Amino acid sequence: LEKYDWKENLTKKVGEDKNSKLFMTSFNLGPTLALTKEGIKSSEWAEKGYSLPKFDFDKVQKATKEAPFWIHFGAGNIFRAFQANVVQELLNKGVLDRCLVVAEGYDYEIIEKMYKPHDNIGALVTLKASGSVEKTVVASIMESLTADSENEADWARLCEIFRNPSLQMVTFTITEKGYLLKNAAGAMMPGVEEDFANGPVLPK
Repeated sequence: LEKYDWKENLTKKVGEDKNSKLFMTSFNLGPTLALTKEGIKSSEWAEKGYSLPKFDFDKVQKATKEAPFWIHFGAGNIFRAFQANVVQELLNKGVLDRCLVVAEGYDYEIIEKMYKPHDNIGALVTLKASGSVEKTVVASIMESLTADSENEADWARLCEIFRNPSLQMVTFTITEKGYLLKNAAGAMMPGVEEDFANGPVLPK
């Protein structure tokens, strides 16, 4: 990855589109460039042109866990590239003192295999219309959970967050999977039908 040309490869992905395109991922770039809480302390991130978080991670993490104020459902790239990035900018400016909590209700593996192994930290790469590339390490997500009623620990934590009077905002990213209530024949999808039958206490 030392010789990986971000600009060239991202340009191949977006073709001749004049609009900026956003890509966000979590990965390790070798032993000294790991997307983890400890890994982003390496000076090599800045040397390679990445903007880094400027807030006190431990302080903000503690405050967020004790008094969560914003939880988002939908842990995909749209959320990480937009909401999470905006929150980081506000944290860097001292406007906010707490971060985001995210819950995933469809693809649980993204939490277990992408978020948690990387301490919920991601890399945002933006290809500008001018052809320039902006690279940011985004660390504004302090907790990631599966919205899975069969995962007792995560479900209990979600209930705890919603009971906490500190919670101010709940937001959602809803893509085509979230609108898929009926199949091609017009019948309710099995999971949806089961939720209607069982009620809202332990939804699938």
